[in-house]
Amino acid sequence: MNLKFWKKTKKNSKRGYDAASKSKRLKSWFASGRSANGETSIALPLLRDRSRDLRRNNSYAAKAISILSSNIVGAGIKTQFTEPGFTDTDGPVEAQWKQWANSTDCDYDGQHDLDSLQGLIIEAVAESGEVLVRKRFNSAMNIPLQYQVLESDFLAIHKTGLAPEDGNTIIQGIEFDKQGRRVAYWLYDRHPGGQDKHGLFSQVEAKRITADEIYHIYRMDRPGQARGVPWGAPAMIRIKDLDDFADATVMRQKVAACFTAFVREINPELSEKPDQDCELMERLEPALIEELPFGKTIEFPNLPTPENYKEFTSTELHSVAAGFGVTYESLTGDFSDTNFSAGRMGWIEFSRNVKKWQKQIMILKFLKPVVKDFKDTLTIMGVNTSNASERFVPPRREMIDPTKEVPAIIEGIRAGITNLSDEIMAQGKDPNEHLSQYKKDMEQLDKLELTLDSDARKTAKNGRSQDSSNQGGTSSETQD
Repeated sequence: MNLKFWKKTKKNSKRGYDAASKSKRLKSWFASGRSANGETSIALPLLRDRSRDLRRNNSYAAKAISILSSNIVGAGIKTQFTEPGFTDTDGPVEAQWKQWANSTDCDYDGQHDLDSLQGLIIEAVAESGEVLVRKRFNSAMNIPLQYQVLESDFLAIHKTGLAPEDGNTIIQGIEFDKQGRRVAYWLYDRHPGGQDKHGLFSQVEAKRITADEIYHIYRMDRPGQARGVPWGAPAMIRIKDLDDFADATVMRQKVAACFTAFVREINPELSEKPDQDCELMERLEPALIEELPFGKTIEFPNLPTPENYKEFTSTELHSVAAGFGVTYESLTGDFSDTNFSAGRMGWIEFSRNVKKWQKQIMILKFLKPVVKDFKDTLTIMGVNTSNASERFVPPRREMIDPTKEVPAIIEGIRAGITNLSDEIMAQGKDPNEHLSQYKKDMEQLDKLELTLDSDARKTAKNGRSQDSSNQGGTSSETQD
């Protein structure tokens, strides 16, 4: 398009986007045109410090991060291997995985198993915007693979420019080759905010670590974004303002409560008599009767009450919950204005976010690479892993009303809309383990010659035996 024609069209245009106008109403709205990395290079360190401060000192910020962790990871996203020739869960890869993942051998610091490492990771991602997981090897372990979780402070954010040796581009501590692929991370040898043995802040030096040793886990909000941003960034100002407002309100009430009563003069001329005894009580006590001097009277103040305090805080907390991506009810524990339908709709919407974060962050950026590392390690040790395939089982999402939802699940399975394995996984269980245990339970019941109402092989939903139900009524009566 001709530049002169474009300028003329722009000048003569009478209709457009109101949000792009430069009217008095919007003249104070300053919007940056910087790239995602341009924004984070300036704002990230301060955002990260303020996010951590809010989590330490504000109950709602701490609760929001706890909610994200307990819903995305919970007790851990389970990994289950399927191996040909093994119908149960006793395959060699599965057995080695359970031994390694369920112990602290997988943690470089020796504090967590793989499930609790996931919780540590997702909380760091939500609080600081990102976290680094470094792959380590320890030959003293049966399975030498270990992982070290590092705060994002270790990544040298101020190291930006061209690499001196090969001309690669370094953006905020991350080195990219000429095709834009990550090839290395520049990490400090110790935490830049730490202290040495003399109590002084550490002198740190950035060292180059190849990308195959580091897993950089964060939520990418913009294409090309190299660093993660704290999840509570859109709500930080509201949290701080609400915290200050609550403190000011409490202090106002405390000051007001200090003034129980006021004594004043009825007639100033009478109170100036030299023989007037003006000794008064200094504080009120229960059952106290005090005789006031001549010319004095007592007044009790009307203490101020916070107006619309609940409505204001509720509105602000709705914004805070939206900023973190959680529901207002889970953040505050306030269900006073929530009915079943509204609660369920909010829960479903939140569940969509949870499933997205589970897949995009925890599974794709952490668990899948860990599984690959684990299988490669076993292969080096002489274990055949070529036929082992994995699947990931997220934690169970609690039902709001099981009496309504369980029958719907049963009907979905019967109609072919869903399947039994998927519904078992939705309960946070491994289908192979669950069905294997179910089979053992049924065999044990048969061995003891016990018949339970819950045994669908022998008992209908109406409590009668399957044989008598089939003989004594129609199919619709049997289902009842």
